[in-house]
Amino acid sequence: MSLNNSDIHVDHGCVFHAAPVLFLLLKPNPPKFTILDATDAYCLATQTTCSEIINRDLFEVFPDNPADLNATGVSNLRMSLKNVIEKKQPHKMQIQKYDIQVTTENGICFEERFWNPKNSPVLNENNELLYIIHQVEDVTGSVYLQNEIDKKSKLIKENDARINQILNALLKFTTLDFSERLKTTDKGDELDAIVVGLNSVIDELENYMYLLKNSNAELAYANKELDSFSYSVSHDLRAPLRAIKGYSHVLMEDHGHMLNEEGKQTVNVIIRNAAKMAALIDDLLTFSRIGKQDLKKITLRMSNMVDSVIREFTNQKQKNSVEFIVKPLEDIEGDNSMIHQVFTNLISNAIKYSGKKEKSVIEIGSYKEKENMVYYVKDNGAGFDMKYYKKLFGVFQRLHSDSEFEGTGVGIAMVQRIIKKHSGEVWAKAEVNVGATFYFSIPIKY
Repeated sequence: MSLNNSDIHVDHGCVFHAAPVLFLLLKPNPPKFTILDATDAYCLATQTTCSEIINRDLFEVFPDNPADLNATGVSNLRMSLKNVIEKKQPHKMQIQKYDIQVTTENGICFEERFWNPKNSPVLNENNELLYIIHQVEDVTGSVYLQNEIDKKSKLIKENDARINQILNALLKFTTLDFSERLKTTDKGDELDAIVVGLNSVIDELENYMYLLKNSNAELAYANKELDSFSYSVSHDLRAPLRAIKGYSHVLMEDHGHMLNEEGKQTVNVIIRNAAKMAALIDDLLTFSRIGKQDLKKITLRMSNMVDSVIREFTNQKQKNSVEFIVKPLEDIEGDNSMIHQVFTNLISNAIKYSGKKEKSVIEIGSYKEKENMVYYVKDNGAGFDMKYYKKLFGVFQRLHSDSEFEGTGVGIAMVQRIIKKHSGEVWAKAEVNVGATFYFSIPIKY
């Protein structure tokens, strides 16, 4: 970004302050970074005011939480800002835990927050660094939801492990311990050996059942908390979003003639962001429902299903031409609505990420591998760097910015959750600017 010194002058009430994004304008003078301006949205998210923070050092206003001995917010942000100064290029940080100071009835305390930050340089015509724009997104709610999901998944795995232990204990007794006991005892003691062996197994079973009961209670509590969160998201957030969107449309329809171009652009930004938030809520609720939904397995006619999904997209206008190559697709046992959702998400992604090509080529096929049927969706689009592969299936984790490709970061996580419910696996291969291939496997039922 290149600007002259005269370009950086904003008054309260202008478009900059009304923007719905969280921006800080910083003057770099290491080790200090002076706050020159902030959007109203940033002040609201950090529970500050412009008058409180302008012309003060960033790290004086936002120190680490002294009660958190492992806090790394300040040090990580310093490293990112240093990177921007040295390279004069934007630097996107990983999600950071960076608590903020809040004022309560009991005085000042720190509130746990998680942020998704990006720092960008503002250069003059001589490529000299003038300012740094610090942009963040408050993802605290998203992180809490992911933690609940991870906790739930961990409990499920622990339950599965304990059930396996019980079965293994029974199997061990019936196939090894019991037979060995009979070989080494007199025939007159055979009944005693059986009784002793059974009592031992019963004691072990009772112990496992006790642990399993406790684990199930924890799982039920986690489910209840997750349901409560989903309800809150569904009802508490939808209402204000509808109001924001509705009043914005009213403002444009009834008073649009009174707004200048900047004003109209600001209202349109509000409408777009409200729509994006609504889409994110819908995806979150769908993601949550999948975890609780029972599988209704039937024989799936995969060719018919894929043709149906493709027809849904060919009826929509695309910026470029799209060619679908559908190879033979083997039928499989699975839940119709869930697998339909999988192909919808994967084909939608393929269309989106190849949208900047003159022609999108999307190939869909299947092949057998050991005891599984593998399906794939391949495109010739933007691809991604495989070194970021671990982020691919995380909720809210995106490998491309919103400015490149819009999205909520839930679609691929949803695919993985569905396929896991089918006892299958999901993986991908990609190359930047060459394309990506997403695979999923489903066990074959004989």
